[in-house]
Amino acid sequence: MIRFPTGKSDGPIPYIDFSTLVEKDCIHLEKSTSMNFEKSRDYCHGLPGGGDLFVAGDLTGMTQYIATHVPDTHVIIGAFNKNGQNKWLDGRSVTDQESNADRSHNNECFQVKSNEMMHTHECNKKEYFLCQKGVEFL
Repeated sequence: MIRFPTGKSDGPIPYIDFSTLVEKDCIHLEKSTSMNFEKSRDYCHGLPGGGDLFVAGDLTGMTQYIATHVPDTHVIIGAFNKNGQNKWLDGRSVTDQESNADRSHNNECFQVKSNEMMHTHECNKKEYFLCQKGVEFL
């Protein structure tokens, strides 16, 4: 069973340039093992200081980072589709500029590939994943 957020967080996280997150060691790209959406969230929660799947503020910076570190590889991030609504784990809607995902794909999770838009996939599919340290969403 996939754990989707049921409520709202304290609000969306503020926009922070992705390179700043990398410089401050707030990002963890797990590329030694593949996990599904649920297991990758659990892994991120277990990082020192906690964490969760990455919630984009700087989508361009994120995709460039992925292209540099794991080119041509899909990476799970902190967004999902439930009941036809594409949402980030912090409660914000995924915008059309961020994803061209079909909203009719219910109960799917998002992944991104280097220099591509986000798209949905089955939540049980195992991929590498991107954590953001020090945050945890419902």
